[in-house]
Amino acid sequence: MRANPGGTIGPKDVIGRDEFIAQLWEILKNQSLVLTSERRIGKTCVITKMRDEVTNPDFFCVLRDIEGLRSPQEFVEHAYEDIESLLPRGDRARLKAWQLLSKLGGTQIGDIKLPHLTQHWKNLLEALLEDLFSAERRVVVFFWDELPLFINNVRQDMGEPAAMEVLDVLRSLRQRHTRLRMVFTGSVGLHQVVKALRAMHYANAPTNDMRAVEVCPLHPKDGARLASLLIEGEGIETGGDPARLAREISEAAGNIPYYIHHVVARMKLQGPSSMSQTPEEHMDCLISDPNDPADFRYYRTRLHAYYGEADEAIALAALDALAFAVEPLGFDDLLNGIRHQIPTLQQEMARETLQLMMKDHYIARRRMDGKYEFRYQIVRRWWAFDRR
Repeated sequence: MRANPGGTIGPKDVIGRDEFIAQLWEILKNQSLVLTSERRIGKTCVITKMRDEVTNPDFFCVLRDIEGLRSPQEFVEHAYEDIESLLPRGDRARLKAWQLLSKLGGTQIGDIKLPHLTQHWKNLLEALLEDLFSAERRVVVFFWDELPLFINNVRQDMGEPAAMEVLDVLRSLRQRHTRLRMVFTGSVGLHQVVKALRAMHYANAPTNDMRAVEVCPLHPKDGARLASLLIEGEGIETGGDPARLAREISEAAGNIPYYIHHVVARMKLQGPSSMSQTPEEHMDCLISDPNDPADFRYYRTRLHAYYGEADEAIALAALDALAFAVEPLGFDDLLNGIRHQIPTLQQEMARETLQLMMKDHYIARRRMDGKYEFRYQIVRRWWAFDRR
């Protein structure tokens, strides 16, 4: 196996996820899923492997990255493309979707036209799924990668009511069709988008019928196994103890596949001299590299894009306090640290922002004492370096 940081990972090269995927399939027998995690943990690799290696004949899978879509119209067009092969053949005039389209006309897609008028997208999507499940006996799973960004795009381009309607329609379709499953993933949590909609009086809970499951870093044994395969594939000098080097690489990378690939790729680039540095030192070089090959700056820029001015200021102050603290902080100590930058901050506003930050995997609370710390030490190391 070759190191491929940030590139497309084939399903056979996705290591250590088989048991987790088996658990997801068990959940999908009964309900839809929201997969959560920090970026680069491996959500897309998981759903791609599920799509490509589905073994249960009772399931049919569709995978679509919808990050770049900006309207419900585009969404329905792609949905049609994805399920067209499953629609009943023969006399199309009997299909509900075809009957609707014959009245509306519109954009040509293959040998079918979709209407230009945006107000008809809901009726068309409903008709397509009615036609689909009138003939399809399998459970159809739609894996929609980066759905929160799509909903946010709709909100920005077409307004909050349009974004609310998309979420409500998707929930309604899940309730109506017992063999329909949806899997939402995204590097930005859907809760951020819903929070913006709530400011415009959106009262619904659009995913309360779905199971939320976190995609975690690899188990240390699986992380070491991935590192070992990459070491072997790249022909890296191991100093006579490949198992130990693999463990150290995985540990330095927080057992996160993306960073394991990055460390091994850097060692390969350094050649024989790479053994003059430990995996921890290679990780530090990635953190301090001004070109930011591992794209750590995203953790900072995302706050500005999604948190709003007030929450962004609180989040920055909280992360600064945690990054330079010698140990995890209780709420009172963390609040004092935040107030060094925002003296008039109210307690409840701080608690609400910290809750958002936990959902976005910036921070976590320890079970033993409830103290706050960075969710991932790699992010803490980068934050402390960047904010010195």
